[in-house]
Amino acid sequence: MESWLRHATGAAALLLCTSACTTLDIPPRDSVGADGAFATLLRGNASQLSVGTASVLPGQESSEQTTRSHTCQLETIAVVVRWVEPSLSAGQAVNLCTAAAHAARQPLHAADLNDTPVRYQVTIVSDGGGIWQQPARPARPELVVAFWFPAGDDADALRARVISTTAHEFHHIATAMAGQRRWGARREPEAYLAGACALLAIEGELRREQLPGRHDPRADSLLPAAARRSGNAGNAIGRSLQAFFSGDHMQRDDEDGRALLRYCQQSIGFPGIAR
Repeated sequence: MESWLRHATGAAALLLCTSACTTLDIPPRDSVGADGAFATLLRGNASQLSVGTASVLPGQESSEQTTRSHTCQLETIAVVVRWVEPSLSAGQAVNLCTAAAHAARQPLHAADLNDTPVRYQVTIVSDGGGIWQQPARPARPELVVAFWFPAGDDADALRARVISTTAHEFHHIATAMAGQRRWGARREPEAYLAGACALLAIEGELRREQLPGRHDPRADSLLPAAARRSGNAGNAIGRSLQAFFSGDHMQRDDEDGRALLRYCQQSIGFPGIAR
């Protein structure tokens, strides 16, 4: 998979063509938060769909080459996690790989794409930031997806970021592959909902602080339109999901968790239990 990926060094922003052949402005590195920013580029109709990705991480230019990898398989989904020690232990990489596979599977199953062959690369970056692009390539017969994530200091928080981002972006991909409309007011909120639903279903717990909603609208004038719309959609879905919480967190099997998982099923077709 490495040969299909490009690290765009020295770029302030990345302009990529979407399915509507307009340019998508990826936020400059100095304007994204510590968790990074991610985008999926979709071109063509459902039968001829091409998928590309972009990952934007803040910080000084990364120069590390990954030295460790772990591969896992879940049904038709193959995931490889790449990293440099000591950013992950072997056991943490195993858990991260399994979680990423489950997070990718949920949107595909919701769109009745259970048999789709997938190769998904998750790269953990521990020495800075950059802009990484996976050029658009046909989604069939095999879907190839790659994202880069900042390592951080907490393996549990990293796993949660990977789960929510994976479910969010694969929701966009799966609905496009299924021929559903890609535009409209509901698409981005639904993708954020997918991230929260996957986190609860896979990890068994969801905390208020993990809900989307950290976008500051005062920064809207400084951001590209796509980033602005996405940030405000995250705020909106985060506010709406607050109503499911009776406390600071919910469990998958408690009353709050069961209510949210039912909502996930009714709204975006996610299964109630991930595994």
